Amino acid sequence: MSKYLSFPDVIFKDRLLLLAALADLGHSQVEEGEVLSLFGYQGDRRPETAEIVVRRNYLGSASNDLGFARTAGGYVLVVSEYDQQTLHGGQLLPKLRTAYNERVVEEVRRRVHGTARRVVEGNLVKIRVRY
Repeated sequence: MSKYLSFPDVIFKDRLLLLAALADLGHSQVEEGEVLSLFGYQGDRRPETAEIVVRRNYLGSASNDLGFARTAGGYVLVVSEYDQQTLHGGQLLPKLRTAYNERVVEEVRRRVHGTARRVVEGNLVKIRVRY
């Protein structure tokens, strides 16, 4: 049984942008509510809870539920050790952060009626917004 991990240093502040970033990664089937239980790969209820959940049947046959717990600062990822290592080739958190940040930039660009230019320099992605 894989234990759940939480990443309190990585906070997704905006619910709608988080949902859009999840959809960008192919996880558009989400369940929202108050104190939703997370389930393991065998269907066992785990003690961890979250407000946004991607159920295991949308992730893979050996996966556990993927959750986002609401905190005072925003939403925090709650993921099993197994899924952290396997989802998106072990790159779930970096890919989710990238998708979320690109959504944030797009929202800023839209609000200021500007343009965005994306430049990749090695492993670094720079996005400039001009208004």
